[in-house]
Amino acid sequence: MRRRKIFNFWNIAISTHNQAMKYKVPGKYLARMVLCAFAVLHTLPSVCCRAEGEELPVKVAVLKHFPPQYETSKSGEPSGFAVDVVEAVAEIAGMKIEYVVFGSWSELYEAMKSGRADLVPNMGITDRRKEWFLFTRPLETFSVSIFVRKNSHEISEIADLSGKTIAVVKLNIGEVLVEKIRDADVENYDHVQDALLGLLSGNVDALIFPEPVLWKVARDAGIDDKVRVVGHPMIEVRRGMSVAKGNFALMRRIDDALKRFLKSDAYTAIYSKWYAKPKPFWSARKVALYMGALTVFAVALMAFWRYRSVVRLNRRLKENIARRKTAERKLRKSHEELEHKVCERTRDLQEALSKVKTLSGLLPICTHCKKIRDDQGYWNQIEAYIEKHSDAAFSHSICRECAKKYYPDLKLYDDED
Repeated sequence: MRRRKIFNFWNIAISTHNQAMKYKVPGKYLARMVLCAFAVLHTLPSVCCRAEGEELPVKVAVLKHFPPQYETSKSGEPSGFAVDVVEAVAEIAGMKIEYVVFGSWSELYEAMKSGRADLVPNMGITDRRKEWFLFTRPLETFSVSIFVRKNSHEISEIADLSGKTIAVVKLNIGEVLVEKIRDADVENYDHVQDALLGLLSGNVDALIFPEPVLWKVARDAGIDDKVRVVGHPMIEVRRGMSVAKGNFALMRRIDDALKRFLKSDAYTAIYSKWYAKPKPFWSARKVALYMGALTVFAVALMAFWRYRSVVRLNRRLKENIARRKTAERKLRKSHEELEHKVCERTRDLQEALSKVKTLSGLLPICTHCKKIRDDQGYWNQIEAYIEKHSDAAFSHSICRECAKKYYPDLKLYDDED
């Protein structure tokens, strides 16, 4: 770093002398320039002494938010494509780096011009910027295109931008490109996020900006489905690392390391990491896995449902069997009780039948008094005998013949009957 500053001092002195000779500066002004040069030379011993110590880190200027080039975490740590590249190049070049974060391109430019920053890892190479900075060989290229709202159909190519309100970001290549559009009403924004919101809100009709950066910003915000690109790219921009004007030593060191880095697999890996299209969530493998998992789940669910159904059915069958057994026991008990009653009734009937048979057998009866002789040889009134050997009961009356014969005066029966 100190050697680089010494080299810069010499470049300034030589440039001052050349300018003085070119424009024929008077002697007194030339003398002042020489004194300034001697003052620079006077600082050489102290600078050289410091150069013998540890090398100071290169101050790398990055933006707070310019994806995919620059991103900053909540803790202030920078990341992005440009950050990965500059760290890989610094390792090849044997440099130490120190990040300085800025909120906008204008702040970054002023820091580079004032010497508060030494290197910008990634910047578009344009004629205007070549007047301010030195650039390495290109490390990437991308297209600058026209963005419109998804459902807008008024603009389909560059010629349709005439008379429209167009958004550009300050110090971006879009500022230069929009100057070529006739009757365009230009809206300048400090940040690409503001320009994108201006487009979506309808404050502007189109936005001119580098494609990779805008798509990354839109994807991160979840609104990439709200915008689209129309027409052909307006220009292809090459991007490289930049250092302050006149810092040739740092430029050669960076460019040599970058040359080696661009041929390595590390560059391919970093480029793919930040610029490869995000893989769709539903890949063929994921679809197959999810379908397989869904099939397994469905089979498991059906098996579980079948198991539950079988268990429920078995439980119902057991309950039905238990109820059936209970009913069978009750029926068997009722049957036994019925059989018992039938047996008793049968026995009673048999006894009654036996008595009826006894009465229906040959009975000795007196021819005159009508008494019946029992098995013991006693003569019994017929009423008493029958009542004893059956359930029959007697009530006495008198028949018509006997009434006429024995009680003619009572006229118990009418003659007509």
